[in-house]
Amino acid sequence: MTTWVDMPNVEPPTTTVELFREKKARAEKGSLVDFGHFVSGVNFEEIPKLAAAGVTGFKIFQVSGAYPHDPRLALNDEGKLLQCFRAIAKTGLVCVVHPFNQPLFDSFSAEAFAQGKPPNHVTFAEIYTKEAVWESAISSLLMLQRESGVRLHVVHTHAARSLNLLRQAKGRGQSVTVEIDPKYFHLGRKDLEEKGPQVCPAGFVLEDPERIAKIWRSFRNGTIDNIGSDHAPHTNEEVEKQRIDAWTAAMGNPQYDHYLSVFLTDVHEGKLSLANLVRCLSETPARILGIFPRKGILLPGSDADLVVVDLERERVLSNKGLFTKVQWSPYAGWKVQGVPVLTMVRGKIVAEDGKVTGEPGHGKFIAGVSQ
Repeated sequence: MTTWVDMPNVEPPTTTVELFREKKARAEKGSLVDFGHFVSGVNFEEIPKLAAAGVTGFKIFQVSGAYPHDPRLALNDEGKLLQCFRAIAKTGLVCVVHPFNQPLFDSFSAEAFAQGKPPNHVTFAEIYTKEAVWESAISSLLMLQRESGVRLHVVHTHAARSLNLLRQAKGRGQSVTVEIDPKYFHLGRKDLEEKGPQVCPAGFVLEDPERIAKIWRSFRNGTIDNIGSDHAPHTNEEVEKQRIDAWTAAMGNPQYDHYLSVFLTDVHEGKLSLANLVRCLSETPARILGIFPRKGILLPGSDADLVVVDLERERVLSNKGLFTKVQWSPYAGWKVQGVPVLTMVRGKIVAEDGKVTGEPGHGKFIAGVSQ
């Protein structure tokens, strides 16, 4: 990793210029690699001020009650979403949206409980990944994008029918880009059963061969623009609470340490090409943020950001020697082929052979660019 961009669902949530600047100052002191910050767009009057302050982009969470996202960041009313999109559109910055039909999810949850299903991580994962919860939300978002003209970036697009909608929208010329994250189509029911809440909310997408085939086709035909890590470094103690009540427990898993090796293994298995992986991890993310060709490619004048990988090296992933503070990975025990061996940021080696060699503070803030 040479550049990271984080989300506003922190404490306190990043909703104002003051909070953005405080967060940026902290990261400038400690980051080894370049970085950016997405901020919340729920305070419409703050949007132009935040854009002027140099934020990387805006993030909207439609999910409000599926797990403890900060309710101060939830926005799922279509009228308010349209106001928000129009305000962001005026800035020219990207608007990242976590799509989710919260009322439909709540209805499915009530049905499951009425059938006697326990409110644990298995029930949650089954309901959370239902196609209808995502398809209905994305259909609405595409309508709002047409009305507002916002540069829409849709994340977590693991539902096959949603990918159909997004491909059609692109064909109509709508300003929409598509992101997918690793867990939904790598971690299956077996992983959920063996590792429990560490895998949730994944586990059920792999149950549908047609859905998985659609995801891989969407990589190849360009429907999927980029891969996001969705790195969520919760402690084991936090996620284990899902066994009792997944509706009130922390959700997600750490990804940074292992997800590149997981995708390099996909390349070896012929699921996607190396060129396509580079496109989704480097070039397209930079284009979405408006920072290409400074980032995302090696050209004269570009930042000398580089990750060198040994494509032939094999290893078994483990929870030992991780850089994430929580010291666990949902991929522990996996055999992979392809290992990162060197990371360079703006010409300086910051990591080599599994060891950090750079100094905190080398990372520089990357502002978004209006398009």
